[in-house]
Amino acid sequence: MILEKLPQVPDPVQVLEVIEEIFSLLGEDPEYLKGMQMAVPGASRLYGVKVPQLRKLSKEILKKYGKEKEPIRKIAEACWAERSREHELVALFLWAGISLTPTERWEIGVRILPDVANWESCDQLCMALLGQALVENPQYMDVLETWVENENFWVRRAALVAPVYLRRANYPPEVANDLDQRTLGIAAKLLDDPEKYIRKAVDWTVREVIKRQYEMGFDWLKKQAQSDPSKIAKSTLRLASKKLTQDDQGIFLTLLE
Repeated sequence: MILEKLPQVPDPVQVLEVIEEIFSLLGEDPEYLKGMQMAVPGASRLYGVKVPQLRKLSKEILKKYGKEKEPIRKIAEACWAERSREHELVALFLWAGISLTPTERWEIGVRILPDVANWESCDQLCMALLGQALVENPQYMDVLETWVENENFWVRRAALVAPVYLRRANYPPEVANDLDQRTLGIAAKLLDDPEKYIRKAVDWTVREVIKRQYEMGFDWLKKQAQSDPSKIAKSTLRLASKKLTQDDQGIFLTLLE
């Protein structure tokens, strides 16, 4: 098995050679590759390896080197520098698999976020780094709120996607309520964003708030419906309202029309 070729010493150059050999072996399905090219536009290079396979590879690397923090960080950095879709995802899975402080996670995430060029890497980055840092330290919401006007729309998307992972958090009720209110504040500011990847993220993050704080989410939707929203905003709000009960969705849609 190719994984047996992983060097005993976690040298990033040698590890990358094995990783690329595995990518070439696993990425042999032309139909899947074609599908990924359509699903993840913006990815600079694709091998066509499926996410579960990338996760398994990352776990094997972590297992091989005992989740040693610094060697794994160096391998992750080397992977990210290669800039293929598969290299980026393995890098993120490796960063997610080692013990980092919230500060370390946040700093890595902020540093590499400008490199992101597709929704998949953006969302996985939020899961592994930015969102996880927010789960462990609520003060990072202060920064996310400043990203709503960033010219890079992947940064704006990250401002919405990182709070999605508050579902992992275990904050006191008053802190959790405040974070969800602020998440809805970000969503409100981005409701009319011209980028479809932002509008999809607004829908996602509002649905997540509804799951955690139903009445808060319902009240927010009603408020938006009564604020004379644009045609674009109405479309996003309708999608988000699908997490409401049937009766409440009826009330909301009546207000929206």
